[in-house]
Amino acid sequence: MKNILQLICLICLMQSVPNMYGQATLNIQGIVRKSTGANLDDGTYSMTFRLYTTSSGGSNIWSETHDNMDVTSGVYGAVLGLINPFTIPFDQPYFLGISVDGGAEVSPRLRLTASPYTLSLIGQSNIFPSTGTVGLGTISPDATALMHVKNNTGNSRITIEGKDTAVIVMKTRTNTTAITFNGSKISIPDLSGYLSQGVSLPPGQTIKYNNVPTWRLIEDDNFTADTEGWECTDNWNSSAGKTFDRFKPDGPFSPWILRPNLDGKNTLVKQFNLGGTPHTMVKVVFTFHFFDSWDALEFGYGAFGTRKTPSDGANQTSGVFQVGWYQTVEPRFNAAFRSTGYGNFFTNSASDYNIRAEMVAQMTDDNFWVIFGSDSDSAGADESYGISNIQIWVR
Repeated sequence: MKNILQLICLICLMQSVPNMYGQATLNIQGIVRKSTGANLDDGTYSMTFRLYTTSSGGSNIWSETHDNMDVTSGVYGAVLGLINPFTIPFDQPYFLGISVDGGAEVSPRLRLTASPYTLSLIGQSNIFPSTGTVGLGTISPDATALMHVKNNTGNSRITIEGKDTAVIVMKTRTNTTAITFNGSKISIPDLSGYLSQGVSLPPGQTIKYNNVPTWRLIEDDNFTADTEGWECTDNWNSSAGKTFDRFKPDGPFSPWILRPNLDGKNTLVKQFNLGGTPHTMVKVVFTFHFFDSWDALEFGYGAFGTRKTPSDGANQTSGVFQVGWYQTVEPRFNAAFRSTGYGNFFTNSASDYNIRAEMVAQMTDDNFWVIFGSDSDSAGADESYGISNIQIWVR
């Protein structure tokens, strides 16, 4: 065997065969000849294959031995990487050394080559492809992306695995940030985020600041299209139906407003359903409008609770209001806003103004009623109130 001269016609193909072996392999085929030029005798031989980073000298970076290799007319074939799986990156030229039956390696070593189209995967400095977009799962990738991953039968998935952490680094010029996963938490340092579509959380999930859940907006009634489920009743302790208006006044802010149009004491009520959103606290934010000149000490109020009317009788023996708000009429506001108010909606001597307020209570119920009213004893055309921009928040 010492005077064997190997002339190898090498066919190399890196291929992934996950269904059979779950690892990459290298198919080779070659011809072994003696020093006389004759083919190696037909038979079974032991052949050792080694990979080097240099054409001569140095230590091999991978090797495996194939016993019982069949050679016919000098031709042999082998699949490398099945006995000793490849763990080396194919990001530079490698040289293959071969020895037969424990003999010396034949010189020179053979340089692994690639087919013309695989050169686009090698590119320069392990950058691929040389030009164009990389498509995984698609032969027509999005030309605006450097990589396009597509799965026509399910979700696309990219796995980034690290021993201690998995990191995605993003860089523009000298600015760098990273998304890091340490096995329990995802961290994004120095994030100044812009989310054009906002943040959407599934039920049960919250955003926390200093480990305290933030408020989440559940519903926003602005009355731009309709009354959004609000009703008008006779008073705070009656469900008898009354009429009310939705209007948009003339003014710099011009919100859509609901107001009772018969009596100042009529109430505006609505039942809200949180739809199973987990919560321990509820906040109702609103704007309360005072229309026309109220008498001294008259007030507007708001409340919310689990019943449409807060008690079972005039004595209020079983009231169920959880929280309430009220505001007495403010004479200084009457003097300061002595004008036509909300665009001549009432009398020219009107002195209309509004207050933005909120009510907060601990509550886990999904269904509750919100109620607004006043203690005015005048007709709606004389003294009245309105509400706008109602928001329901939970945390």
